[in-house]
Amino acid sequence: MMKRDLIVFEHERFELTGYDVWMTAGEIASLLGVTIMKVRCIINRMRSQLAVNLDLISKYDLLESGYKDELYNLECVIAISYHVHTGLASEFRRWICDRVTRRKERAMIVYL
Repeated sequence: MMKRDLIVFEHERFELTGYDVWMTAGEIASLLGVTIMKVRCIINRMRSQLAVNLDLISKYDLLESGYKDELYNLECVIAISYHVHTGLASEFRRWICDRVTRRKERAMIVYL
């Protein structure tokens, strides 16, 4: 089982647990407020319609039970969010845009 980070919605806000984001369809569904079947339908539609090769942004993780779990990276999670029409998905897209466009606060250094 690989070490991976998630995006979680807790206490009315989104949080990153780290910067190597890989999430399962169930975790994405929970994040965006939809069912796993909806997420899987969106992924299948993206695979058939988009020029993006989803194999580049997804991979399998071998679980301790011997089963494999398909994981999707941050790029795929963002793309899926644009196919979902829920309040959580809208808030997630706004949060992503804010994180990308946020100016980094710099400490002012004053030499005396």
